[in-house]
Amino acid sequence: MKNKVKWGWLIEGIVIAAVFSIIFMSLYDMFLTRASSYTENPIETESNISWLYSNNQLLYRDLYNLEHQTQVDYVDLYYSLDEAFRNIDLKAYHSYIYNDYEVEFDADEADLYETYREIEQGLEGIQSYFSSLENQFSDLNNAYDYYILDTETGKFITNSGKQKMSNEDYYFYLKFRYDENGNVTIESVQGEDSDMIRKYASEISRPGNRLPSDRGVTQSGNSQYLEYIDEYTERQPPVNCEITYAMTGETRSNLQTINRYGSSYYSTYRAFSQAGCGSIYIFFASFLFLLGIFLPLYGKAKPWEEHWFCRLPLELSATLVMFLFGIGSTVVSMAVENATDQAAQNMSGLLPMWLARLAVNLANFLFLMLLYSLAWLVGICVREARERGIWGYVKKRWFFYQIFPFLKRKISAFYHELTHIDLTSNAKKMIIKIVLVNGIVLFIISSMWVAGFAMTVVYSILLYFILKKYVSGLQKKYEILLTATNEIAQGNLNVMIHEDLGVFEPFRPEIVRIQKGFKKAVEEEVKSQHMKAELITNVSHDLKTPLTAIITYIGLLKDENISEEQKKEYLDTLERKSLRLKVLIEDLFEISKATSKTVKLDIMDVDIINLVKQAKLEMSEKLEAAKLEVRMLLPEEKVILPLDSQKTFRIYENLFGNIAKYALPGTRVYVNATVTEETVSITLKNISAQEIQVSPEELTDRFVRGDASRNTEGSGLGLAIAKSFTELQNGKLTVEMDGDLFKVTTTWHRRA
Repeated sequence: MKNKVKWGWLIEGIVIAAVFSIIFMSLYDMFLTRASSYTENPIETESNISWLYSNNQLLYRDLYNLEHQTQVDYVDLYYSLDEAFRNIDLKAYHSYIYNDYEVEFDADEADLYETYREIEQGLEGIQSYFSSLENQFSDLNNAYDYYILDTETGKFITNSGKQKMSNEDYYFYLKFRYDENGNVTIESVQGEDSDMIRKYASEISRPGNRLPSDRGVTQSGNSQYLEYIDEYTERQPPVNCEITYAMTGETRSNLQTINRYGSSYYSTYRAFSQAGCGSIYIFFASFLFLLGIFLPLYGKAKPWEEHWFCRLPLELSATLVMFLFGIGSTVVSMAVENATDQAAQNMSGLLPMWLARLAVNLANFLFLMLLYSLAWLVGICVREARERGIWGYVKKRWFFYQIFPFLKRKISAFYHELTHIDLTSNAKKMIIKIVLVNGIVLFIISSMWVAGFAMTVVYSILLYFILKKYVSGLQKKYEILLTATNEIAQGNLNVMIHEDLGVFEPFRPEIVRIQKGFKKAVEEEVKSQHMKAELITNVSHDLKTPLTAIITYIGLLKDENISEEQKKEYLDTLERKSLRLKVLIEDLFEISKATSKTVKLDIMDVDIINLVKQAKLEMSEKLEAAKLEVRMLLPEEKVILPLDSQKTFRIYENLFGNIAKYALPGTRVYVNATVTEETVSITLKNISAQEIQVSPEELTDRFVRGDASRNTEGSGLGLAIAKSFTELQNGKLTVEMDGDLFKVTTTWHRRA
């Protein structure tokens, strides 16, 4: 039961198609009967009268050659060149044609030769047309009795064997008469419709009309040269003659034996069409298409949901409908051959006539049923629109609608890429893409011939609006960028650009860098001002403390009542305070020179490992006094670096001195070295005695000390001097802290 429901609709359609095919074939006799009233007499058509008129020139040439005992060709007989071309130097002309550059031609000669070449090509086309008439002369000779008479000499040519031809003996009769000027009159006419024959003959032979040979030239592709022939040649028509064409009734009944008058010439196909054959086929196909859409289906089936071949794209359904209408001419031709028994007669040599007719009818039936079944199937496919609605069906089955989002995305992506060209990179690829797209569009337009002019206008207008939108977008984005830079220039360093900058997008990170740079410069300036304030405060404090002590103890020494022991104690204190003042002043000079880059370096090869060991040895008393145990984890081999030994020694002296002052007594100090092919790193680690409340970066600034109370000895310049001397020698000094763990690392670049 399920299979019946699944395929019942298809069987239903095939049965309906078979019924309509049988009905259509049953109408063939009616078409044949009605076609007889539309069939045109092939002898009396305008085309045939024109062909006979063209043959006048062939027969007149034969008469002319007979009378003058010559063999003049058609071009020489009917066309004569102007005087300028009759006396043309053919040798020079051929030199010009074949690009003989050894011969020089002036402008007038070149123009003359170019014109002559175009005339020559036109005459060759006319000669080719006369040759085609010659090839058809056997049809004329077989179908007609002709008679051409020279009205002045009485000489004649005929194929009938008669001295004279009378219209009483013929079914068809037509006589043309040429006077001495070549003017044509229609002397005598006879046929089924004599008035129509005379009308066609008079129309064709009018002096204002071009000769049939001209029409032949146009068809052969040489029409572009006819204007030269008319302008530079004089045409000579036949003169002083009578030309008669006649056909007997017996010949008329046997026309199909002559090539020119086969069955197609009877216009049977056109007669069948006029009889309604094609119209009824299209009506039946349209009716079956509508049945497919609206006729209730067996079991209420929905084929478009069950079968893939019923889910045709809308474009394919429309193409099939146009195919069904377009193939109507083939259906008419098939009906003609079936109704006239021509197809069966063509097969009669292979099969008995009854079997040939049966085979033709069966093939005809199957072909019609296939077409009508196809019309039904397309209707079934379109039937889906009743379920989904017109718009739902279009969205589901219109292929272009399906790919439109894809095309839209691609076009939008291309436009986005075009509006976001990275100006900082090579734009060659984008330029190539634009040129290729433009080239494809121009190629399509140029292939449309005349319609291409209209498409060019449309394309230019469209291109104008696209470029206008593109330039307007650039101007808006430039305005956004300009506004942001103006705000930054006015001091607003927090301005943010949220809009898309398009081709100016690469400038966004640059603006951010400028903002960061300005912020950093401002922060550095604020920090510098803060340091200046601290410099005054700290230096005045550090200088004032020993200076005050010196002044005080000098005052005490002036007292005459002090003992020698007190005097010695005071002098020791004075010496200690003055030495501290001296160190402070020397440090100030050192840091000042290092900061201003005025320090002169004496670069030499230095064993950095040995230098670190010496610095530790020099500071060993202070380290031992601070109860610090130093663990040196250094390589045994030498590590030679290009350094200033004095300044480098001062770096590590300051670092060890810093450790002696601020390390927790009774702890260990570690000195490590890391050696690579490119760098050498020396790291000093210790445990701080006091909690460090400043950042590692601040510790290397000038006059910053680990103890904020500044109770310990020192100027606060030790790390600053070490960092400055390190950077002067292209090294790097970094400070790290992890709780109370204090770590200083100096990194040096090895010699290349």
